[in-house]
Amino acid sequence: MATKTLELDISGNIEPIFFVEEYERYRLLIRSQKHPLGWIDFSRDGEKISSLKIQKLIKSQLGSLEHQALTRKFAPAENENYIKEGISVIVCTRNRTSQLATCLQSLLSLSYPLFEIIIVDNAPSNNDTKELTANLPVRYVREEKPGLDRARNKGIAEAQYEIVAFTDDDTKVDAFWLDSIARTFANKNVMGASGYVAPAELETEAQHLFELGFGGMGHGFYRRHIQREKMDDKQLLWASSFGIGANMAFRKKVFQHIGLFDTALDVGTPSHGGGDVEIFHRLVTNGHLFVYEPSMLIWHYHRREEKALRRQIFDNGRSFGCYLINCYRKKTVNRNAILQFFLHEWFYKWNLKNLVKKNKIPRKYALAELYGMLTSPFAYWQTKKWDQEMNRH
Repeated sequence: MATKTLELDISGNIEPIFFVEEYERYRLLIRSQKHPLGWIDFSRDGEKISSLKIQKLIKSQLGSLEHQALTRKFAPAENENYIKEGISVIVCTRNRTSQLATCLQSLLSLSYPLFEIIIVDNAPSNNDTKELTANLPVRYVREEKPGLDRARNKGIAEAQYEIVAFTDDDTKVDAFWLDSIARTFANKNVMGASGYVAPAELETEAQHLFELGFGGMGHGFYRRHIQREKMDDKQLLWASSFGIGANMAFRKKVFQHIGLFDTALDVGTPSHGGGDVEIFHRLVTNGHLFVYEPSMLIWHYHRREEKALRRQIFDNGRSFGCYLINCYRKKTVNRNAILQFFLHEWFYKWNLKNLVKKNKIPRKYALAELYGMLTSPFAYWQTKKWDQEMNRH
C-alpha cells in the first residue's frame, strides 16, 4: 500500500492536512524552517487531520521538539551571518533524461544568489540530455569515458566556484539546500559535507523496504563534526555513515591535497559503487574536517521495482567490499583493524545477522548483499584492470 510523503514547517501556524483518496498511509517530515526534525506517521481517518491532532502526533512520536531545541539536540545554525559565496552544482547523468528533468526543475527554482549548474553527460548513448539542456541556463559537458567518478572529476575541473556540490539525477533538492551548504562552509575548516536524504515517494513495496527496512539514505537529524582525532579505526571505516554521494559538497582546494575521486570505483565500473564512501574516508583520514548537516536536505526517488532494489543491495555489498580492499591496499588505517572490521562488524554483525534473524529485511535481500560482498575481491581486481585500460585510451 502506497504511503504519501509530505513535509510540514512548524515554525509558523500548523494548518490541517486534507487527505488524498489514493493514500491510506501518510509520512510527514517535520521541520522548523531550514531544519528537518523527524518523521511522524499516521493513517487516513476521515477527510483531514486537524492541526491539534498533528501537534499531538508530533509530541507522541517525536517528543517535545521545543525541549530538544533548548537542549541543542537540534542546534540552530552556527553562523547565521554567513557569506553566500558562489557554488558550482554538479549533476552527473547517463541516459536518464526524464529523471534529470525533475532534478533540474528543482535546481532552477532555487533563489540562491550565485551558483552555476554543470550537467556532466557520462558516455551517453544518445543526445537526449544535450537536447534537454540546450535551452536551459545550465552548462552541458560530456565525459566520454564511462564511470561516475570520472564524471565527478570532470565536473570539478569545469567548476568555476570554490565550493562544489553534487547531487544525482534521480533527486530533487530542497529550497534551502544551497543556503545550508553555504552556511556549513562558512566555517573555513570544513572541507567536505553531506546532508539528509528523504524519500521523494513511497509508492511501491520496494521503496518501502529500502526506506523503512534498510534505513534509506538518511543519516539522522543531528549535526555531526567528523574528525580523525575523535574517531577510532572502526568509526573511520564506517565512512558510509558520514553521508552519501547523492548529497555532498566539498571545498575545491581539498582535492589538491587528497586527490580526486578514484576512477576505479563507483557506478559504470566493475565495482558498481564506493566512490563516495572512499572519498569521505580519504578526506577524514587525511586530517580534514567533514560535517554531516541535516539541513542540507534533498529528496530521492528510490528504485520502484523489486528487481532493481535487489540489484542495488547486491551492488552495495560488492562496492563496500571493494572500498575495504582499497583501504587495505593503501593502508589508510591499521591493516589488522581493517581485517577485524571486515570479519566482525561487516560480515558477522551486519551480513550474517541480517541473514539469520527475523527483521524487516527479507532473506533474499540479505543473501544478495552477502553474495555481493563475496564477489568483491574479484570485482576489485576487475575494476583496477578496467581502470588501467581506460587510462591507456
